[in-house]
Amino acid sequence: MSRKERDVLGEIEIPDNVLYGVNTRRAMDNFQISGLKADSDHIASMAQIKRSAAIANFLGKKLDEKKKDAIVKACDAIIGGKYHDQFMIDVYQAGAGTSFNMNANEVIANAALLEMGEKPGKYETIHPNDHVNMSQSTNDIYPTMIRVTAAKKSIRLQKELNVFIKNLKEKGNELMHVVKPGRTHLQDAAPVTLGLEFLAYSYAMENDLEELEWATERIMELNAGGTAVGTGINTSPNFKENFIKEISEATNLNFQKSPNLMGIMQSMTDFSRLMNATANLALDVTKMANDIRLLYSGPGAGIHEINIPAVQQGSSIMPGKVNPSIAEAMNMICHSTLGAQQAVNFSAQAGQLELNVMMPHIDFELCRSLDIMTSGLKMFREKLISGITGNEEVCREHLSRSFGSAALLNPVLGYDTVAVIVREAITTGKSIKELALKTGKITQKQFDEAMRKGVPG
Repeated sequence: MSRKERDVLGEIEIPDNVLYGVNTRRAMDNFQISGLKADSDHIASMAQIKRSAAIANFLGKKLDEKKKDAIVKACDAIIGGKYHDQFMIDVYQAGAGTSFNMNANEVIANAALLEMGEKPGKYETIHPNDHVNMSQSTNDIYPTMIRVTAAKKSIRLQKELNVFIKNLKEKGNELMHVVKPGRTHLQDAAPVTLGLEFLAYSYAMENDLEELEWATERIMELNAGGTAVGTGINTSPNFKENFIKEISEATNLNFQKSPNLMGIMQSMTDFSRLMNATANLALDVTKMANDIRLLYSGPGAGIHEINIPAVQQGSSIMPGKVNPSIAEAMNMICHSTLGAQQAVNFSAQAGQLELNVMMPHIDFELCRSLDIMTSGLKMFREKLISGITGNEEVCREHLSRSFGSAALLNPVLGYDTVAVIVREAITTGKSIKELALKTGKITQKQFDEAMRKGVPG
C-alpha cells in the first residue's frame, strides 16, 4: 500500500509503512553517493532541536498545545532511538542541509500524526513545514544541529583525552628509572629516560586539550532564530530566548544565543577552529605513534628499547612476527583527521554572501574526525600505551655505546676538545672515557661526576 504526496515538482507515491515523505524521497533518488547516513548523534540532536522549537513556538502562542504535544512526543521517541531507520539522506546531499532538515521534518510530522491517531501524510493536521519547521529554516537549523552534535562529540573526545593524559603520566612515572640515549636528528644525544619521553607526550596532550576546550566554547553560540538570512523573519515572539532555554535543558549543555545571527550564519570558522584543534591533537598523537613504532623497531635489527603488547600476528609468511599494529592504526586515524582539516577549511571559505552551502560537508568531516579520534585514543590507550614496558637491558647497552653522553664533558673540557675525542672514538673504536682521561685535563672522579649529573633522575 502507498500514499500520494505532492510538492511543487509534482506527485510521488510513498509506501505507507515509511514516515519520510516526498522531499526525502526525491533526495534519496538524487544523492546515491556514499551510502553513509546521519548517525544517532545527529538524529537525536535534530529531534532535540525540533522539540525545543515546538515548545518555543507554543510559548510564543504560534503553535497550539495539541500539535506541540504531538511533536514533542514524536521527538522524544526519536531521541530514545525510535524511527532512526527513517533518516535516509546521504551525507553528501543538497547544499546547506535542506535534504536532511526536510527528512527530519517529515519523519517528525508523520510520527506526530501517529501519536494523534492519524495516518502518515495527513499534513493538514500536522505539516512538516508549517508546524514542525515553524520559526525555522534549514539555514539556521542545520548549523544549529552541527553545533549541538559537535559539542556532544567534542566533550566525549575531551573526556577520553583526559584519561589518555592520565595514562601517559602514569606510564612516565613507571618508566622514569629506565635511562637511555636521547636522540636528535636520529643521532645520539644526551641521556634521557623513557619516563621523561612519556611525560613530554602528556604535556603536548594537555596543550591540545586546552585548545579543544576553547574551540568547543566557540560553538556553544547557536544560530536558531535567524531563519533564512539571520534577520529572524517569521519567528514567534521570544523564540530565540525560549529555544535556547529548552535546548540547554534537553542536552544539559550551556548553549547561548548568538549576538549576531547574520554573522554566525555566514561564517563557518567556529567549525574550522574546532577542526583545527582536533587536527593539532592528531599531529601530536601521530608523532607519538611514530616514536613508539621506532622505539619498538627490531627486535634483532632495530632500536627495540620498549616492549609492546602483542595483539595479533604480524605476518602471513614470517612466523612469530609482532607488528606495532595499534600504533599503525592510530597513524591512519590521525592522517584521516589531518586530511579532514584541509577539507573543512576549503568548505569553510566557500560560502557566498548570507550563507555557506557547504555545511553538510563541514559537518561530516568535523564530526567524523571527533568520533575517530575519540575511538582511536581509547584503542591506543587500552591496547598499547597501558602495556608498554621498558627493555632495560637494551637501553643500558645503547647508553654504553652512545656518543651523546660526551656532551656532558663540555663544561670540563670544552666543546672543541670533546669534538676531537668523539671523532677519534668513532674512528678507533676506543671509549669516550679512555680518550677523555688520556687528555690529562680530567680525572676519573671528575668524569664519573659529569656522567652522573647528566643522567635524569
